[in-house]
Amino acid sequence: MRWCFLLAIVGSCAGALLAQTAPVQVKNAKRDAGGVPAPTAELERGRTVYVLSSCHFCHGIDLTGAAMGAADLMHLPLVGRDEGGNLIGPIVRKGLPNLQTAMPQYSDYTDQQISDVAAYIHYLRQQGRYRELIAAGDGGAGDAAAGREYFNGAAKCGGCHSVDSDLKRIGTKYDDARLRARLLRPGPDNVVAGNGADAGRVAHLKLLERYSDADVRNLLAFLKSPAR
Repeated sequence: MRWCFLLAIVGSCAGALLAQTAPVQVKNAKRDAGGVPAPTAELERGRTVYVLSSCHFCHGIDLTGAAMGAADLMHLPLVGRDEGGNLIGPIVRKGLPNLQTAMPQYSDYTDQQISDVAAYIHYLRQQGRYRELIAAGDGGAGDAAAGREYFNGAAKCGGCHSVDSDLKRIGTKYDDARLRARLLRPGPDNVVAGNGADAGRVAHLKLLERYSDADVRNLLAFLKSPAR
Protein backbone atom coordinates (compact mmCIF):
# COMPACT_ATOMS: atom_id res chain seq x y z
CA MET A 1 0.00 0.00 0.00
CA ARG A 2 1.15 3.57 -0.68
CA TRP A 3 1.56 5.90 2.27
CA CYS A 4 -0.82 8.80 2.68
CA PHE A 5 1.90 11.48 2.98
CA LEU A 6 3.49 10.44 -0.33
CA LEU A 7 0.18 10.76 -2.11
CA ALA A 8 -0.34 14.17 -0.55
CA ILE A 9 3.06 15.35 -1.82
CA VAL A 10 2.30 14.42 -5.42
CA GLY A 11 -1.26 15.79 -5.08
CA SER A 12 -2.77 12.50 -6.18
CA CYS A 13 -6.25 11.10 -5.85
CA ALA A 14 -7.28 7.48 -5.59
CA GLY A 15 -10.12 6.01 -7.66
CA ALA A 16 -12.57 7.54 -10.14
CA LEU A 17 -15.38 6.68 -7.88
CA LEU A 18 -17.82 8.89 -5.73
CA ALA A 19 -19.05 12.02 -3.77
CA GLN A 20 -21.62 12.78 -0.90
CA THR A 21 -23.05 10.57 1.84
CA ALA A 22 -23.40 9.51 5.43
CA PRO A 23 -22.97 5.77 5.96
CA VAL A 24 -25.34 3.59 7.96
CA GLN A 25 -23.51 3.54 11.28
CA VAL A 26 -22.62 0.39 13.15
CA LYS A 27 -24.17 0.54 16.62
CA ASN A 28 -21.77 2.09 19.14
CA ALA A 29 -19.04 2.36 16.47
CA LYS A 30 -16.54 5.16 16.93
CA ARG A 31 -15.65 7.39 14.01
CA ASP A 32 -11.99 7.25 13.00
CA ALA A 33 -9.80 8.98 10.40
CA GLY A 34 -11.44 6.86 7.72
CA GLY A 35 -15.03 7.47 8.73
CA VAL A 36 -17.37 5.00 10.44
CA PRO A 37 -16.78 1.21 10.37
CA ALA A 38 -18.95 -0.52 7.77
CA PRO A 39 -21.75 -2.97 8.69
CA THR A 40 -20.28 -6.09 7.04
CA ALA A 41 -16.85 -7.72 6.87
CA GLU A 42 -16.78 -7.33 3.07
CA LEU A 43 -17.55 -3.63 3.26
CA GLU A 44 -15.01 -3.10 6.02
CA ARG A 45 -12.37 -4.72 3.81
CA GLY A 46 -13.36 -2.28 1.09
CA ARG A 47 -13.15 0.65 3.52
CA THR A 48 -9.61 -0.46 4.41
CA VAL A 49 -8.56 -0.42 0.74
CA TYR A 50 -10.29 2.93 0.19
CA VAL A 51 -8.64 4.62 3.18
CA LEU A 52 -5.14 3.10 3.01
CA SER A 53 -5.02 4.00 -0.69
CA SER A 54 -5.87 7.59 0.30
CA CYS A 55 -9.00 7.76 -1.85
CA HIS A 56 -10.54 9.85 0.94
CA PHE A 57 -8.03 12.65 0.33
CA CYS A 58 -9.80 13.55 -2.93
CA HIS A 59 -13.21 11.87 -2.72
CA GLY A 60 -13.90 12.27 1.00
CA ILE A 61 -14.43 9.68 3.70
CA ASP A 62 -18.15 9.72 2.91
CA LEU A 63 -17.97 10.76 -0.76
CA THR A 64 -18.54 14.43 -0.03
CA GLY A 65 -15.05 15.33 -1.19
CA ALA A 66 -14.51 15.69 -4.94
CA ALA A 67 -11.43 17.81 -4.15
CA MET A 68 -8.58 18.84 -6.46
CA GLY A 69 -10.58 18.08 -9.59
CA ALA A 70 -11.57 14.58 -8.50
CA ALA A 71 -14.65 13.00 -10.08
CA ASP A 72 -18.00 13.41 -8.34
CA LEU A 73 -18.45 9.73 -7.59
CA MET A 74 -21.79 10.26 -5.91
CA HIS A 75 -23.33 11.23 -9.24
CA LEU A 76 -20.93 9.84 -11.85
CA PRO A 77 -23.07 7.63 -14.18
CA LEU A 78 -20.21 5.16 -14.63
CA VAL A 79 -20.36 4.23 -10.94
CA GLY A 80 -24.09 3.59 -11.19
CA ARG A 81 -23.54 1.24 -14.13
CA ASP A 82 -20.70 -0.67 -12.46
CA GLU A 83 -21.28 -4.30 -11.55
CA GLY A 84 -18.86 -5.78 -9.03
CA GLY A 85 -16.02 -3.50 -10.10
CA ASN A 86 -16.18 -4.23 -13.85
CA LEU A 87 -16.07 -0.50 -14.68
CA ILE A 88 -14.44 0.86 -11.53
CA GLY A 89 -11.61 -1.69 -11.56
CA PRO A 90 -9.97 -0.75 -14.89
CA ILE A 91 -9.88 2.92 -13.90
CA VAL A 92 -8.36 2.16 -10.50
CA ARG A 93 -5.70 -0.04 -12.06
CA LYS A 94 -4.76 2.36 -14.88
CA GLY A 95 -5.14 5.69 -13.07
CA LEU A 96 -6.32 8.96 -14.56
CA PRO A 97 -3.50 11.45 -15.21
CA ASN A 98 -4.57 14.95 -16.26
CA LEU A 99 -3.62 18.59 -15.70
CA GLN A 100 -5.71 19.11 -12.55
CA THR A 101 -5.00 15.98 -10.60
CA ALA A 102 -2.99 12.83 -11.05
CA MET A 103 -4.90 9.78 -9.90
CA PRO A 104 -2.23 7.10 -9.47
CA GLN A 105 -2.24 3.61 -10.86
CA TYR A 106 -3.08 0.73 -8.58
CA SER A 107 -2.02 -1.94 -11.04
CA ASP A 108 -1.03 -4.34 -8.26
CA TYR A 109 -4.53 -4.56 -6.83
CA THR A 110 -5.92 -8.09 -6.70
CA ASP A 111 -9.37 -8.93 -8.04
CA GLN A 112 -10.51 -9.27 -4.43
CA GLN A 113 -9.31 -5.78 -3.55
CA ILE A 114 -11.09 -4.35 -6.58
CA SER A 115 -14.29 -6.17 -5.68
CA ASP A 116 -14.07 -5.01 -2.07
CA VAL A 117 -13.40 -1.35 -2.79
CA ALA A 118 -16.12 -1.28 -5.47
CA ALA A 119 -18.62 -2.74 -2.99
CA TYR A 120 -17.68 -0.07 -0.46
CA ILE A 121 -18.04 2.68 -3.04
CA HIS A 122 -21.51 1.44 -3.95
CA TYR A 123 -22.42 1.30 -0.27
CA LEU A 124 -21.38 4.92 0.26
CA ARG A 125 -23.20 6.01 -2.87
CA GLN A 126 -26.42 4.28 -1.83
CA GLN A 127 -26.39 5.97 1.56
CA GLY A 128 -25.65 9.37 0.06
CA ARG A 129 -28.19 9.18 -2.74
CA TYR A 130 -30.86 8.10 -0.27
CA ARG A 131 -30.22 11.18 1.83
CA GLU A 132 -30.25 13.46 -1.20
CA LEU A 133 -33.45 12.04 -2.66
CA ILE A 134 -35.25 12.09 0.69
CA ALA A 135 -34.24 15.73 1.12
CA ALA A 136 -35.60 16.52 -2.35
CA GLY A 137 -39.09 15.46 -1.29
CA ASP A 138 -40.55 18.95 -1.62
CA GLY A 139 -39.37 19.42 -5.19
CA GLY A 140 -42.87 19.47 -6.68
CA ALA A 141 -45.21 17.05 -8.42
CA GLY A 142 -44.02 14.60 -11.03
CA ASP A 143 -45.40 13.43 -14.37
CA ALA A 144 -47.51 10.28 -13.98
CA ALA A 145 -47.22 9.36 -17.67
CA ALA A 146 -43.44 9.62 -17.52
CA GLY A 147 -43.52 7.58 -14.32
CA ARG A 148 -45.51 4.82 -16.04
CA GLU A 149 -42.99 4.74 -18.88
CA TYR A 150 -40.06 4.54 -16.45
CA PHE A 151 -41.81 1.89 -14.32
CA ASN A 152 -42.39 -0.37 -17.31
CA GLY A 153 -39.19 0.55 -19.14
CA ALA A 154 -35.79 1.56 -17.80
CA ALA A 155 -36.52 0.74 -14.14
CA LYS A 156 -37.98 -2.70 -15.00
CA CYS A 157 -40.28 -2.48 -11.97
CA GLY A 158 -42.87 -4.62 -13.72
CA GLY A 159 -40.57 -7.63 -13.49
CA CYS A 160 -41.34 -7.90 -9.75
CA HIS A 161 -44.32 -5.61 -9.11
CA SER A 162 -47.80 -5.04 -10.47
CA VAL A 163 -50.01 -2.00 -10.02
CA ASP A 164 -52.97 -4.39 -10.01
CA SER A 165 -51.72 -6.61 -7.17
CA ASP A 166 -48.93 -5.78 -4.69
CA LEU A 167 -48.94 -2.07 -5.55
CA LYS A 168 -52.70 -1.71 -5.82
CA ARG A 169 -53.83 1.47 -4.03
CA ILE A 170 -50.35 1.90 -2.54
CA GLY A 171 -50.63 5.64 -3.11
CA THR A 172 -53.44 5.79 -0.53
CA LYS A 173 -51.66 3.66 2.10
CA TYR A 174 -48.80 6.04 2.86
CA ASP A 175 -48.24 9.76 3.04
CA ASP A 176 -45.88 11.31 0.50
CA ALA A 177 -42.79 11.14 2.70
CA ARG A 178 -43.28 7.49 3.69
CA LEU A 179 -44.08 6.42 0.14
CA ARG A 180 -40.90 8.10 -1.11
CA ALA A 181 -38.83 6.35 1.56
CA ARG A 182 -40.32 2.94 0.73
CA LEU A 183 -39.75 3.49 -2.97
CA LEU A 184 -36.11 4.42 -2.45
CA ARG A 185 -35.12 1.76 0.06
CA PRO A 186 -37.75 -0.80 1.05
CA GLY A 187 -37.11 -2.81 4.17
CA PRO A 188 -35.08 -2.03 7.31
CA ASP A 189 -32.98 1.13 7.28
CA ASN A 190 -29.75 -0.84 7.71
CA VAL A 191 -30.28 -3.18 4.76
CA VAL A 192 -27.27 -3.17 2.45
CA ALA A 193 -26.10 -5.64 -0.16
CA GLY A 194 -24.68 -8.64 1.68
CA ASN A 195 -26.38 -7.70 4.95
CA GLY A 196 -29.95 -8.97 4.97
CA ALA A 197 -30.78 -7.84 1.44
CA ASP A 198 -32.61 -10.31 -0.77
CA ALA A 199 -32.51 -10.11 -4.57
CA GLY A 200 -35.40 -7.67 -4.69
CA ARG A 201 -33.82 -5.26 -2.24
CA VAL A 202 -30.47 -5.51 -4.02
CA ALA A 203 -32.28 -4.47 -7.22
CA HIS A 204 -33.77 -1.49 -5.36
CA LEU A 205 -30.34 -0.50 -4.05
CA LYS A 206 -28.98 -0.51 -7.61
CA LEU A 207 -31.86 1.69 -8.73
CA LEU A 208 -31.18 3.99 -5.80
CA GLU A 209 -27.75 4.73 -7.26
CA ARG A 210 -29.22 5.57 -10.66
CA TYR A 211 -32.38 7.55 -9.87
CA SER A 212 -32.60 11.20 -10.73
CA ASP A 213 -34.92 13.36 -8.65
CA ALA A 214 -37.22 13.58 -11.66
CA ASP A 215 -37.35 9.76 -11.91
CA VAL A 216 -38.48 9.52 -8.29
CA ARG A 217 -41.06 12.29 -8.58
CA ASN A 218 -42.48 10.73 -11.74
CA LEU A 219 -42.68 7.26 -10.20
CA LEU A 220 -44.46 8.66 -7.15
CA ALA A 221 -46.92 10.55 -9.35
CA PHE A 222 -47.64 7.31 -11.23
CA LEU A 223 -48.13 5.26 -8.06
CA LYS A 224 -50.48 7.86 -6.61
CA SER A 225 -52.44 8.33 -9.83
CA PRO A 226 -55.99 6.91 -9.68
CA ALA A 227 -55.87 6.14 -13.42
CA ARG A 228 -52.91 3.81 -13.75
